Amino acid sequence: MYDVKITVRPNNHLSYGDMDVKTYDAVIGNVQQKFEESASGCLEVPEDYYLDIRLRYRGAEDGDLNDISPIVNINDENYRCMLKEYGDTGEMWWNLVWREDIAHEGRPFFGLPGKHLIGITFFVQREEEFRVSLPVEVLATKSRAIEIKKILSFMNSEYSSISKICMDTDVDSGVLADTINSARDVCKTFVNQWGNLLRNLRHSLEPKLSITPNGMPNSPEAIHWLSLNADAIALCSPGEQVFRINNMPVRTDFAAEEHVVPSYRVYENLVIASFFNQIQSKLAMMLNFIHEHEQKRNDSSRDINRNYPDYRRYISIVRGYNTDILGYYRKSIMELQDSFYRLYRSFIKATGLNYHGKTILPKSTPFVSRTPVYSEIFETIGDWYKNCSIPISLNDVPFHSIKIDKLYEFMVLSQLINVIDSLGGLWETKEWHNMDRKKFGGIPEERPKDQPNNYYKWISESKEYNLELWYEPAIYTVKYAKKGELVVVSAENYHADFSYTPDFVVKITWNKSGMVDYLIMDAKYSSCRTVQSKSLPMLVNKYLYGIHVYDNCCLDSSIRGILAIYARGEKGAIHGYAPEHMLESRNSVFPSIEAVGVFPKDDEETTDSNLKKYISGIISKLRNYHRQEYERVLEMAKRLQES
Repeated sequence: MYDVKITVRPNNHLSYGDMDVKTYDAVIGNVQQKFEESASGCLEVPEDYYLDIRLRYRGAEDGDLNDISPIVNINDENYRCMLKEYGDTGEMWWNLVWREDIAHEGRPFFGLPGKHLIGITFFVQREEEFRVSLPVEVLATKSRAIEIKKILSFMNSEYSSISKICMDTDVDSGVLADTINSARDVCKTFVNQWGNLLRNLRHSLEPKLSITPNGMPNSPEAIHWLSLNADAIALCSPGEQVFRINNMPVRTDFAAEEHVVPSYRVYENLVIASFFNQIQSKLAMMLNFIHEHEQKRNDSSRDINRNYPDYRRYISIVRGYNTDILGYYRKSIMELQDSFYRLYRSFIKATGLNYHGKTILPKSTPFVSRTPVYSEIFETIGDWYKNCSIPISLNDVPFHSIKIDKLYEFMVLSQLINVIDSLGGLWETKEWHNMDRKKFGGIPEERPKDQPNNYYKWISESKEYNLELWYEPAIYTVKYAKKGELVVVSAENYHADFSYTPDFVVKITWNKSGMVDYLIMDAKYSSCRTVQSKSLPMLVNKYLYGIHVYDNCCLDSSIRGILAIYARGEKGAIHGYAPEHMLESRNSVFPSIEAVGVFPKDDEETTDSNLKKYISGIISKLRNYHRQEYERVLEMAKRLQES
């Protein structure tokens, strides 16, 4: 039988009598416990609190206990335990030993609000005996909540471009914000062209009867009207005569006369009138969509943890942000409704058209083709019908990312794609690969709806090189490797099925020489200080020394760069070498060891300048390196031929 206790405390001084120190029974007798006081049903821990984890075997013999330590896995890092005796009864418990090489010793979830897992594996006589995964909801500080909202704001403002590349689906581009922006563009076009449109309204001339005092019937229709309205005719003296009936003088007190007047009830104007009805109906539907989602998200009664009232759940931060955004959307839609209503009233006043029929689709007629204002209006209406036909959806990427570091990774992925796209060239492939298959880069399969594409291939503008990008690829041992693929060679935790999973792997294949370069990148939702002191040395040890390229003869390292990407700090970049050997210096060194900041900023600010500088810089350095190497080989071959 196995027990697990987790102690949560606000400072690094262990004092179990302190009221702020809380100890939870996570596992009792192999049974995982539930935490009814939390909304998620799992243990909730403030991000800046310290943890102590104790494990106990019940019923094991002393020899079994001393044989092998349990292993605790947190954030993909393994920790071992030390055996210790507790209490007067001599109970033996394993205490987790925090590693000094990992940032924030004793606080494994610092800066990482959201859902995490603590994996625990017990061994008896070196055989795995019991395994459990304990879910933990990490609560955010107020300052961290502000940072999260900045990322959410960026994701929302860039959602259209992100969805086209990362999600690769038209449905996702029907996000509510895009539909509102499309309606706003239509309104802007109408306002700019409105005066010109009213001056050039198409009309036809048609007869119209009008009732006038002492009128003279001047058409068969007017005479017919007079025959039906005998009370308009009166006998009179010859001096008052208007005309004669049965040789008797008569006058008309009022009569119908026919006049030729302009009529605006033509196809081109009916298209515009039906558009006003359609867009008002669409805007009303969008308001109803917002109302329904606000109703679903307003239940925040369990967002506050009674034990930690100053901290917030990740999901409540996302919900609160989206509720604020929905309020902003509602205001924007109501402003658009008012603008279109005023335009429509002006249109009715000018044309007399009050159309309530079905939507009439625009098509190019000879009049539209030769009238620029109608041509632009029809094109705008046609684009609107295409955009608004896509089902409305909300930007729900934050809900798929159940913790802040995954959301930050997705943000970095979008920025990395933007940077590569800015280099010029053509995207050849955007796919989702199943990385659970034991093959570097996974196997192409249909993309799950809640996950982005994780494989991209791009060809440079001059076809000088091809660039491939993997998001979270699994790198396995030589057992599963093919020529030219990355393999794990590290001795730490090595076994045949062992794998590393960096956040991003970039492969550059130079078409002229056939040379291949790899860049390995990890996104760290950390400060530049933590990355410099902890993350960057760990990445060098893990990926530079622990991964090589398989080439059938021996294992060579074609890894040209290790890059850490961080979210906070004053520095835009951190260098692993002396200033004379940095990437941008004349005497730069390969493999490059760097870190750059990709900071969550406000909507109007760019976040990828540091990343763009790194990518363009290393490609330029690699180009020069391979050109010199290619020329050196040619010169050597020439000398051999001459000799």
